[in-house]
Amino acid sequence: MSAGRVSDVTGYSLRWHEPLVLLAGVALGLLVPTLHSATLVRTGSSLGMDATDRATSQVLVVVASLAGVLAGGRASDVWGTRRVAVSGLAAACAGGAGLAAAPVVWAYWVGLLVQSAGVMAAVVGFLASVPVAHLTGRIRHQVAGAFAALAAALIAGVGLALVAEQVGGWRAGESVPVVLCLALLIASSRLHSLTGPPTQVRPAPDRFAVHGVLVVLLGAGLQATPLRNWADAQVVVLLALALTVLFACACGEWPAWLVRMRTRNPAASSTRRHAPVSAAVTAGGVWGFGQSALATVLLILLSERGAGQAAGLIAFAGFGAGFVVAGLVCLRRAVTQRTASALGLTLAAVSISLLSTLPHRQPFLATTMATALAVVVGTGIAMAQVASVTEYLAALPPDSRGVSAAAYPAAVVLGGAAISGIPYETVITNATRVATINQLLWITVVVLALAAVLLGRSAVALAVAGAAAVQYVLVTVLSEPRYAQRPLSLAVFVLSGVIVGIAVWIRGRQSERLARTVAGATALQQAVLRHPPAHVGDLGLACLYLPATTDSGIGGDFYDVARTDHTTRILLGDVRGKGLDALGIVNDVLGCFRSRAYDTPDLTELATHLDRHLARTAAARDDTELFATALLLEHHDHSGDVLIYNCGHLPPVLLSQQQADEVALPVLLPLGFAALTQQPRPAPTSVPLQPGTILLLSTDGLSEARNASGDFYPLLPRLLHIPAGDLPNLLRSLVADAQQWTHRLTDDIALIAITPHGSP
Repeated sequence: MSAGRVSDVTGYSLRWHEPLVLLAGVALGLLVPTLHSATLVRTGSSLGMDATDRATSQVLVVVASLAGVLAGGRASDVWGTRRVAVSGLAAACAGGAGLAAAPVVWAYWVGLLVQSAGVMAAVVGFLASVPVAHLTGRIRHQVAGAFAALAAALIAGVGLALVAEQVGGWRAGESVPVVLCLALLIASSRLHSLTGPPTQVRPAPDRFAVHGVLVVLLGAGLQATPLRNWADAQVVVLLALALTVLFACACGEWPAWLVRMRTRNPAASSTRRHAPVSAAVTAGGVWGFGQSALATVLLILLSERGAGQAAGLIAFAGFGAGFVVAGLVCLRRAVTQRTASALGLTLAAVSISLLSTLPHRQPFLATTMATALAVVVGTGIAMAQVASVTEYLAALPPDSRGVSAAAYPAAVVLGGAAISGIPYETVITNATRVATINQLLWITVVVLALAAVLLGRSAVALAVAGAAAVQYVLVTVLSEPRYAQRPLSLAVFVLSGVIVGIAVWIRGRQSERLARTVAGATALQQAVLRHPPAHVGDLGLACLYLPATTDSGIGGDFYDVARTDHTTRILLGDVRGKGLDALGIVNDVLGCFRSRAYDTPDLTELATHLDRHLARTAAARDDTELFATALLLEHHDHSGDVLIYNCGHLPPVLLSQQQADEVALPVLLPLGFAALTQQPRPAPTSVPLQPGTILLLSTDGLSEARNASGDFYPLLPRLLHIPAGDLPNLLRSLVADAQQWTHRLTDDIALIAITPHGSP
């Protein structure tokens, strides 16, 4: 491989600068609208625009951007990402040149339409190429770095617009995107990651054109309708409807919850298949909504506090710094989408709500506090973006990558359009702007909280809101309402809710770890202790295992059943110790039993192999106290007797309808002491097993269970009072009775009950 290149999954080499070019192409979709917004006031003054013309300009940007995203996504699937990216950049250059030189309003609008559509089409082409340029396992690192770089693009966009305007007016500011698009066009002309037409193209999703037109119309409605005339619920409902239609446009079907509601068929759900797209659409809408809302709120609130417009721009730069923080955090460790959304979006909602507590008549303190809160907002929103976009990009289908990739940038545009609909008169007129900004602030809190519930853990968001609300009610009831309305009181309420929410989040993480540990231990235990069938040969059989440490599911008791030719062999025992160390010995013993039980014709020889194997294991571990007590049984078909070896274990119990008696057996040394290797070898004991009787094998965890007085569990008397029923019910009833006898089991319990097949 040549120097300066890295190999990708497709087999060709990628130059080191290609990821940077792709990143610059994606950042263009954020930078160009920022420049338009920064120069619109002077552009309107120069071209003689009134309020309606300026609002029309904003609507055209949204309409053209959405149309460019959706059309570019479909074109990428048909013609390839290379053609879409290059054509989009060329159109953006042409449109931007016409826009910067426009002598009249209508010419400005034409250039604005062409440039916005071209830029967003190119963005989709670059975004759809990210999985080609990066190994799947490295996408998270690239996405995290990309969001950190997007923050720099956001801050640089505002700075470029201000510098260009001061130097050469609005036309110089609008020339900056043209230069950027031209440079990117030259750099991307020979990118390997930009591919040609795909070999296989999935047909366009059903009703793609209808859904796409509906998305554009909804975006125009979000942009054009004045926010001051909306109720809070209508804002959220309209944005949610737009994102739902966008999901249907990208996936070719409605969300799974809507499909289930229409079809009443849970099998029709495709939640798992489209979950990354759904999460990315929601996260993108939250980003666009939260970013635009924060910019407007900071500008007006800091102006009200006497800080001025420059302070609003400084505070908004904190939002970009938050993206850098989130990018660095996600670079160092992987954060799941649920965790990032639950914690990040909840903290973002809380931080925005605290903006209402900015101090009056203290501009410096208000600016500092607003900047710090903006950093937290940016960090929270960006964490949700990184986690959602990573899964989203990794799951892009190769045959419809463009259409799927278009969903995320379109969602960002829709989210920003929901806020940008505020007419300039609303935020300038002193009579209306305070009420409008307060309404916008709380709408943003509601949107972020809803997104935290949808994408993350609802318990965290509900804990924050519930704790703050309860504290507010208590203070209102115990004191006068005016004390609860003070900014410091509001801040304390919200911060108390945050502390409770973080505690709930930490508790949830601990519960998840414990659940994973228990699930892994249970799976390990089940892999070692195989559950035998209910009928083996001529015997009916039931087994039950209950570890003393129920939180881990691992113990030192064991059992197994082997079926050879016309013979059934059963092993039950207990090794010294508990936990993982004991489980390792159990695995050794059962491994020896399973390998020898089928090839050893004589039960005495099988017991000898087990004794020798455990002795060798003890020597290898240098553990002179390693041993295992065991019962080894053998039953031949059509026989009324059972052959039993008792190697240091509790004797079995023979249970009939009238009595329960221990079976008298000679007790040998436990396995591991090499007692069976001595000559002459002891012979097994034959025990009659008549129809209607049950032979119960148990470990000492049952008989040594103590009550509060220190008395041992009386196994034989209690057996007479337990209804037998079938074998599994007998074992469950016996364990339940022992658990009622003692307050806590201190040792594992393993039980096997056998009876002649067909016995009542």
